[in-house]
Amino acid sequence: MFFFSSTFFFSHFMIFHLNRKFWVRGLIIDTQRGNFLKIDRHKYVRLAYHGFNPISSITRKHLYSRTFNKVPSFTEKSFVNMDTLFQHVDAHLFASLVDMKDRGEYEFLDDRTYEEIYRQVRQCVDLCHRDGVIKDEVARNPEKYLVLDDGLFPMLKSYRDAGLKVFLLTNSYWEYTSVVMNYLFHKEKVGKEEQKKNSWLDYFDVCIVGSCKPAYLVDPYLNLFRVKPEDGSLLNTDGLFEIEALGPDGANKFLEQGKVRN
Repeated sequence: MFFFSSTFFFSHFMIFHLNRKFWVRGLIIDTQRGNFLKIDRHKYVRLAYHGFNPISSITRKHLYSRTFNKVPSFTEKSFVNMDTLFQHVDAHLFASLVDMKDRGEYEFLDDRTYEEIYRQVRQCVDLCHRDGVIKDEVARNPEKYLVLDDGLFPMLKSYRDAGLKVFLLTNSYWEYTSVVMNYLFHKEKVGKEEQKKNSWLDYFDVCIVGSCKPAYLVDPYLNLFRVKPEDGSLLNTDGLFEIEALGPDGANKFLEQGKVRN
């Protein structure tokens, strides 16, 4: 169950129940039509839903079948790939609002296109991640939201014992990362003093938080800071310039000064 409230929708407050079994990764969202597509490797649409309602074979083929001179690419801006579990929330909210719009239940949806509704759903979900409404709750009650895995740290240890380099890369900032990783490591929520030790860091060669992925892959001007794990404070670095200045083995020398980056 999750709540949805936003100024984008004139401050309407709604409750939706997430059906995890309905969604899988690999689907494509047609934001222009409010449809969800399952395609094969030949880009043939095998299954299509409008909101939560199946689309007939005739309609599906009319909308998405290839013609003699055109093969659908599904790469236009109106198509969104569901590559991550995070997008299940977006998809469920969007499908729910598509059905509500089609039923004419709420006037505030009448003058919005499906594409506008999807864009506003994305803005709302992004806002929830930024303002702490999700992560603050998880940090307060990790046992309620996080699933423990007894094999996680033995697996990481086996990687390092085999000589492999292990890194953690996350968009979450240090404070939240520390809470989550300490909970996964100790298998319980620990006090502040124990949390400051961050013993789980011994299983990683480098830890990058607040990574802004995927933007960091294409933006050479993103700032790079060094994090002090004891208190989460940030120290300035010159990023790539500092690494290059350290010589041929600059990357390793840079990491030796501290393994946590922001």
